[in-house]
Amino acid sequence: MPVAAPRPRPKAVLLVVLVVVLINLPVASGAWTRWQVDRSGRDVTAKVTDHAVRPPADQPDYFVAFVFDDDVDPRRRTWTAEVDRATYDAAVASGEIGVRVLPGQPAAHRVDGQVAHRAGLFVTGAADLALLLVLLLAWRFRGRLRPQLVAVAVGDVEGCPPGVALDKQEGDLYLIRGEVTAFGEDEIVLDLGERSVRVLLDGHLNPVADRQPAQVRGRLIG
Repeated sequence: MPVAAPRPRPKAVLLVVLVVVLINLPVASGAWTRWQVDRSGRDVTAKVTDHAVRPPADQPDYFVAFVFDDDVDPRRRTWTAEVDRATYDAAVASGEIGVRVLPGQPAAHRVDGQVAHRAGLFVTGAADLALLLVLLLAWRFRGRLRPQLVAVAVGDVEGCPPGVALDKQEGDLYLIRGEVTAFGEDEIVLDLGERSVRVLLDGHLNPVADRQPAQVRGRLIG
């Protein structure tokens, strides 16, 4: 049977897709909500119920707490947002702040002067990059991760044109062709690209040098 590149396993592909979704879902969900608010939201005035300035003193963060009117949020939940200094000062002075909110979904809103942080994007990007690196390494060394086969030669090793093969002959005999990557007095290792085969010479000769293409007939024992 000729050696073919391994096809991705459905379970492995599904696992990768699931990991990608889990990594990017928070950012994608946030982007979708912001798009909906921009497209379909309406501008309202919310009542400021509390405010706070948090350290550090040289670059403080400004927060306001607010509630919507009954027609926007019948439960009158309190929401909090970080805003810039000018918006904070105006909100504290007037007791009100402008908010764009999605009708029927008070959790989907954007406050005037709201400060946006990119930490989530950076973390998601780093996670995506790490996943991509793992996938590239797995693809690059996919052949090295497969178990090494073991065969017993039934004839001398021969030189041959470049190429790889693991072709079944009669019975349990195989024609094994690949590049010699290691050899000793009683064994050689043939690299078939996607995996390697350790061939026990069992008294047969090996005239082929290291890193040269070779072939041998043998029985697989492991």
